[in-house]
Amino acid sequence: MSKYKNTSKSLVVFLIIVGLVLLGSLYSKPAKAANEYLQGGNGHCQSATLSPYMEIGRSNRDGGYNYPNSNSNNQTNTENGDNWRFGLRLDIPLGSTCTKKYKQTMLQNELLKQQLEMLKLCARYQGLELSDEFAAVRTMCSGVKKKKEVKE
Repeated sequence: MSKYKNTSKSLVVFLIIVGLVLLGSLYSKPAKAANEYLQGGNGHCQSATLSPYMEIGRSNRDGGYNYPNSNSNNQTNTENGDNWRFGLRLDIPLGSTCTKKYKQTMLQNELLKQQLEMLKLCARYQGLELSDEFAAVRTMCSGVKKKKEVKE
């Protein structure tokens, strides 16, 4: 009988925990981004890239190539020498959706997002006198002024 008491106590505790989690999820609010303009989603657009690389390894007598972290006994052999390999690696993504028109549109969208974010920030800090540490902000926001209202 005591076996069922422990099981029922565990079930009650489990149901209370599940209930608290569900109750907490009802009252929680979704997180919002700090700046809504600069949320990018252009990760799929990749062009061909050319990148340099360097590899250091140890060659063995059999013509094989051992990397420094491998557990080979040939690494301690004094007849083996270090090999340095330098080169250029060309990566070309297959099936890319990037076209010239798409890239141009994305660049225009990024410029627009940056300008909207600057407008928002400049309006927020317009009345402040900015020191030399904020010279870039002062320069970028110098042309942002409220439009003068015309009284009729």
